[in-house]
Amino acid sequence: FSSQIGATYAAPTQSVYSSQQVMMPETVQVAAPQKLSVSILQAQGLQHMNHFTGDQPYVVCEVKHVDAQAEATRVETKPATEGDTLNPFWGETHQLGPWHEGESLEFTIYDKGLIGAKTEGKVLLTPDLFYPNGFSGMVNISGLPHAQLHIIIRVLGPVAVENETVVTDGATKTKKKKKEGG
Repeated sequence: FSSQIGATYAAPTQSVYSSQQVMMPETVQVAAPQKLSVSILQAQGLQHMNHFTGDQPYVVCEVKHVDAQAEATRVETKPATEGDTLNPFWGETHQLGPWHEGESLEFTIYDKGLIGAKTEGKVLLTPDLFYPNGFSGMVNISGLPHAQLHIIIRVLGPVAVENETVVTDGATKTKKKKKEGG
């Protein structure tokens, strides 16, 4: 039995010890992968590239992943074969994902020929132009003076954690992730 008469207890005020407790290591919050809606509407001012087969332009939109080991994430329009193929209209909307904050989108305009395709030009859309509020407008195509591509980008929200959405050549497939452990 100890005597506690005369002892005063008070809650400690700010001290060196309590400031060390505040300096605990923080966990880094990584933004969830997002799904994007990519609309590729039309191009203006393309060049005549295929003399034998006629021009058949199409566009590939690819996520420029920060992680070089990441699987390619891309969508592709159908080749425009009718009408004015130097000012083609696709009017296609695709879902693209996974996309991570900080990754650019690259649009490459190709012209399909008998043996493969020739590159007409490219557009690199940096994430600050479309994230988080989306983008709608005409962008200049590098390599082609006076040529433009009309696109719309919308951020649809996080990709589901349980499933991984893989988009290849415009087809969407869902792969179940296996749980590790036993």
